[in-house]
Amino acid sequence: MSVPFDSPAEIVAAYQEGLPGWQFNPETMDRLMADRKAERFSEAAPHLTGVGKGKMALLWRSRELYDPGAFGQEAQVRGSCVSHASRNARDTTRAVEIHIKGEPEEYFKRGATEPTYAARGNYGEGMDPSVATRFEVDTGFLFRQKYPFGDLSQLNEGELVDRWTGRMPEEVKAECRKCHVGRWIAPTTADQAKDLLFSGYALHSGQNFGVAASSDARGIAVPRGSWSHDMATVGYDDTREVYPVGVFLIANSWGCWNRRPRVWPEDRYGPWPEGSFWVSEEVYGRYFVGSRSIFAYCDVVGVPQKKLPDYGNLSNILG
Repeated sequence: MSVPFDSPAEIVAAYQEGLPGWQFNPETMDRLMADRKAERFSEAAPHLTGVGKGKMALLWRSRELYDPGAFGQEAQVRGSCVSHASRNARDTTRAVEIHIKGEPEEYFKRGATEPTYAARGNYGEGMDPSVATRFEVDTGFLFRQKYPFGDLSQLNEGELVDRWTGRMPEEVKAECRKCHVGRWIAPTTADQAKDLLFSGYALHSGQNFGVAASSDARGIAVPRGSWSHDMATVGYDDTREVYPVGVFLIANSWGCWNRRPRVWPEDRYGPWPEGSFWVSEEVYGRYFVGSRSIFAYCDVVGVPQKKLPDYGNLSNILG
């Protein structure tokens, strides 16, 4: 493993110095769409148009319910942000579905990141999200547990990933195929991202964009630097009841690298998921959606609009 990180500070420094964690290739993205491994919002979910405007969705709270502390744990230890962000979006979406059904035993375990990162197609650091999407659609994913071919009960991004890179054993792929794999849908506007989030579907995206470790006085992240980085979007608030603009909650994969937003009413949002930050709708549309490298994980055929849980009733569980 060529880039071991021992602390969030080392991860931040590496991305600030230009680590290419997110590697966008327009040709592989176009082929992904042409092969229908992912679909545009306008093709797959036009029936959701407008459902999220002026509303909010706190999807991260469903994941926190079944996997407490998940967003602050398992900081990446190499340039594996794409696999972490994809896993975070996928786990959040499936947690919402399970929460709605009231079947907590169905959550099973946290998803693993290692197979996706091992499928990146090179021995360097970083990954093309289109390659990750193709692997997860065609093959699948694993969970945080022990398998005959390797221990994934804890983050294992070192020797195991290196051993699987370029030569993933068929038994690993066969186990991945046992897992339910949904659809990936690409929004082209911030409003479409709201519609997907309000319908219960979390996203991940890669972009050249960074923020400071502290928010501004409004509680919104301050743009700073340019990280080539992939992160999950796990909620939004477009009501303007707390913030003066629409905001999206970004879940990072660096552990607790930053400080809690200066404005964060726990009676509304619950405990702050460590490492996350709000970005304004204008920033989200320009950098996160505008990168063209954004996918929502949709776990149900037909992409229905789900009736989200009443997160206001979770304070006694999550607080």
